[in-house]
Amino acid sequence: PIFGLPSLVRPSGTCRSGMAMFAAQLAYQTVKVDELALRAAARHVLHLDASHGPGSVIGHGAQAFFNELGASCPGLQVQHLRLWNEGTKRKLEYGLEHVHAKMAMLVGTGGEEEKQKFADIEELALQLASAKGLVVSAPMWNYGVPYIVKQYFDCVLHPGLTFRELPSGKTEGLLGGGRPLLIITSAGGSGFRDHLTPWLNDVSALAGFDDATTLAAANVAHGDRAAILNELGHDAVAAARRFGAVISMDAVPKAAVGAAAVPPSVAAASGKGDDEERLEGLDEQEGVIGWLQTQGGLSQDCLESLKCLKIDGGMFRQATADDWRNEELGLEDEDIARMMELQQKFMATVGDSVGLGDSSDR
Repeated sequence: PIFGLPSLVRPSGTCRSGMAMFAAQLAYQTVKVDELALRAAARHVLHLDASHGPGSVIGHGAQAFFNELGASCPGLQVQHLRLWNEGTKRKLEYGLEHVHAKMAMLVGTGGEEEKQKFADIEELALQLASAKGLVVSAPMWNYGVPYIVKQYFDCVLHPGLTFRELPSGKTEGLLGGGRPLLIITSAGGSGFRDHLTPWLNDVSALAGFDDATTLAAANVAHGDRAAILNELGHDAVAAARRFGAVISMDAVPKAAVGAAAVPPSVAAASGKGDDEERLEGLDEQEGVIGWLQTQGGLSQDCLESLKCLKIDGGMFRQATADDWRNEELGLEDEDIARMMELQQKFMATVGDSVGLGDSSDR
């Protein structure tokens, strides 16, 4: 039995993926980091800057955004990566020799030479993978992103470095999803044909930045510059407040309560404090599973097993190490270690405010 319950019945093809193994993926070689260290390093917002300079329309919008974000989140670290900088461009050199080195490492035949070819790539990948939020400021070039932005993502998006492939065939960021993305862009004309925004949304989501907002200034070549700057600055301030609220609530992500995060003003009007509002629903099965999904680091098979078990807050808090290791649950060692870590985080987050749920009657 698991958690003192009868044996888990797992119908074939219903609660587990038919794929038994992860796709091949890389591991950090020149940068020594494990998942715990990766999570501990997640203290910064990464700004990928491909603007035409601080005096540009996009530069103005980015400055307004970060001024407000700094006021909303004092002490938050911002790592500003200027993609046009010559030093950055040297790190972004990626040719066929890098492709061959990657293939060799994926099949386990890579040596020290291949590892060193990925040293700069790993440094940049770790900076992205461990970020709490992502801001991309880039003008529209020929309906899409400037080539330096495409080059950056081609260099850093690798399985095992910035995302993981799940047995289901889906992908997730190394720290899961739910992290905020802000795109600040501009177009000389109307920008009606936009390949920049959907592409950036897709590649950023691959690394876990799937809570997207876009600030787009159109007609900058012909419009009233003062009016454009004023509107973009106003929108940037509002975006910064939302962005700051999202990264401040990452202890209990919005998926855990099954709805969008509730602003403090709304919570106050409802008569509920911030803690009560954020913890509502966590004792239910959907709340626990949603919370686990947004924390990241669990395989899809693990999550499917927990869904089949119908685990709620009480069961999750009371589970022992032996429960997680039970062969009927079928968790891998990595999932067991992550579950025990998340169990402690869950209890530290909710304390005694979440009841034992239905499991106390079983």
